[in-house]
Amino acid sequence: MCFILNSNVKAQTKDTVIHQLHEVSIIENKQHLLETSKKTISIDSLTLVRYNTSSLSDLLSNQSTIHVKTYGHGNIATTSMRGGNSNHTAILWNGLNIQNAMLGQTDLSIIPSLFFNNVSLEYGGGSAMWGSGAIGGSIRLQNKTLFNEGFKTNLQMSVGSFDTKKIAATVLLSHKKIVSNTKIYYNTSENNYKYKDTTDKENSNKQITHAGYTAKGLMQELSFLATPYQKINIRLWYNSVSRNIPSYTAYASKQSQEDENLKFNTDWNYSKQKINSTIRLGYFNDKLNYTDSLKDIYSKSPIRTFITESDNIYTHKNHTFNLGANFTSYKTETYSKINEQESRDTLLIHKINKLAFFAAYKISLLNSKFNYNLSIRKEFTNQTQIPFTGNTGIHYQLTKHITAKVNANKSYRQPTLNDLYWNPGGNPNLKPEDSYEIDGGIELNYSKNNFSLLIEGTYFNRHTTNWIIWLPTEKSYWSPKNVAEVYSRGTETKTELSYSKKDILIKLILHTSYVLSTNQKATSENDNSVGRQVIFTPRYNGQGTLLIKYQNFNLLFNNNYTGYRFTSTDNTSWVNPYYIANFKCSYNYSFSTINTELFFNINNLFNKNYVIIPNRPMPLRNYEVGINLKYDKKKKKVETTIN
Repeated sequence: MCFILNSNVKAQTKDTVIHQLHEVSIIENKQHLLETSKKTISIDSLTLVRYNTSSLSDLLSNQSTIHVKTYGHGNIATTSMRGGNSNHTAILWNGLNIQNAMLGQTDLSIIPSLFFNNVSLEYGGGSAMWGSGAIGGSIRLQNKTLFNEGFKTNLQMSVGSFDTKKIAATVLLSHKKIVSNTKIYYNTSENNYKYKDTTDKENSNKQITHAGYTAKGLMQELSFLATPYQKINIRLWYNSVSRNIPSYTAYASKQSQEDENLKFNTDWNYSKQKINSTIRLGYFNDKLNYTDSLKDIYSKSPIRTFITESDNIYTHKNHTFNLGANFTSYKTETYSKINEQESRDTLLIHKINKLAFFAAYKISLLNSKFNYNLSIRKEFTNQTQIPFTGNTGIHYQLTKHITAKVNANKSYRQPTLNDLYWNPGGNPNLKPEDSYEIDGGIELNYSKNNFSLLIEGTYFNRHTTNWIIWLPTEKSYWSPKNVAEVYSRGTETKTELSYSKKDILIKLILHTSYVLSTNQKATSENDNSVGRQVIFTPRYNGQGTLLIKYQNFNLLFNNNYTGYRFTSTDNTSWVNPYYIANFKCSYNYSFSTINTELFFNINNLFNKNYVIIPNRPMPLRNYEVGINLKYDKKKKKVETTIN
């Protein structure tokens, strides 16, 4: 982490001593060593505010080229980056990977955007820095701390279609050496939206039933400035979601799911002169309970994760060295019948421990126009052998406005606990998935007067071997095997044009991606998947956002296009492309010390009938209206004058 020291001092001609006030800003160490040579996108603060009432899945599906696979509104949402699986994306919370080691994926629909000050995306493999699962890319969620900001509070309420009600509040107490930031939310919805069933010619207008949900959560942050060079952060994140799972057939559903997550994260940061050290600790207790009373299924899937990490950076002139170690422990407890003769379930406990050592080096030459980085990581586990992983990249500023970058990496994904120990069918002999990737891009960044233009193009090429898939066995159940080999390649573009002058801002952002992700190896004698696109992976994906801010008015118009997704491995069946538009507007006005924002959102503006996953219809046009009340009592800036 870095400490940035600023001063705000009013001096007179007779001053002999100037006292500096220290302001602390936190950034992650490891990511900035590699960031210059990799494709990264940070969602700007103006856009992030417009999605305060939304989940992370809504934010990313509308503001990035990540394909978010949503199993119906209010249901599970997972990611696919650069043609990878949902378990090929690392989810990082202030530098710690919160990916569920039992399932290998994270449900983005239960993560509120409100909780984070910064959301950024890292494209491409990152196992050298983040470990298992970072094959397709990483999603970074960060909480920033600002000292000496005074007292701020925010109350946000909204109502919407499908009997949806949302309320959230934040309270910030920020002093010179201590900060407390509290965020809470509560959402509830009947979620009984209407849709059109195109397979039913006689009665196409239908309505979802048994789909209601309730979500609530709390994030508490405490930060202490022990000395001008040392800072301690403590964060507690609690989330609870209870939802019914609807049936899209004639049969009534009795399925429900409860997610309860308790995450604790703390770090100690030291930064002085050439040394920058961080020690991170994390404890995550995640529970997922699934119930289907019609089928007599009562499944409980708890998992506990403990992480400790030491991250150290030393800088000497134009050289930067990074050394660190990480220990991660996973523990899960499940109940299952060992054999058919057992009269009751037996408690099964499974553990995975991982010890990792990582190192990185960066050199900057030609007045920082040329940057080269190299990183390696070696992990040891009690489960399987993990080879060395690494990353190397170059960032070169060709001209004043044009930059080129190239990056190569070797990444991996460790089998999940379900892959290894699911009963019946788990395979403890599985190998980690291996990935080799190279990507490169050109970036044009130009600004003049009130205009700025950014154009970026990237090409990537990745081979993944030992890809794990579940296959039927002779014993009438399924079991995972390292049998698939997938070749992913494609292009990504970003165009950003903005104009700002006085009290007006106009910004246009366009993202596109073209992804070919094909299977290269037959898994059986009659397998026709070789050379075919991986299922549920769109070849074409694009998003466009127009943001207009004029005085107290804010408008955001978003468009999202997703191409064909094949639903069979031989590509003989598919779901149709869809184009969705969303509109958000707000108006701010102030009276006394209260700032009021009125906002109105329209989702699926053109009332399109579409699905993301087959037989999981999404809502038609729907609305949300709300109010945001802000109170801001800034602390007076301390000025020191000594005669």
